[in-house]
Amino acid sequence: MEDQVRGTWGLMMSCQHANPTGLYKQTRAEGHVTGTRAEAREALHRHVLAFDPARPAMPVRRVIYEDGEGYLVIIQGRTQTYQYEFKLCRVVLDSQPNAAPPAAPPMFSPPPPAAPPSAG
Repeated sequence: MEDQVRGTWGLMMSCQHANPTGLYKQTRAEGHVTGTRAEAREALHRHVLAFDPARPAMPVRRVIYEDGEGYLVIIQGRTQTYQYEFKLCRVVLDSQPNAAPPAAPPMFSPPPPAAPPSAG
């Protein structure tokens, strides 16, 4: 029944950044979907598959994990590994309800699933 709950859903992305004082976590809405939770979850899945961050500039390996309602994307670069977390959040209050939400992620046909790494 929870999959049929209607609302406006934020497609949220969190990542860690370094600055001179240390690490901090930044979270932002990558887009919004109005519809059922199931529809929003499908939009989040498509968004994660299409996600192409600026860092690392030269990725060596990319692994996407599903974790309950969200995803964890680990992208290994030549010198550093980057971690991005994605999850759904339903909007319960917006202090500017008439403001246009960010655009929804692009629609596309996802590629076939990749085989998991073999245990060796």
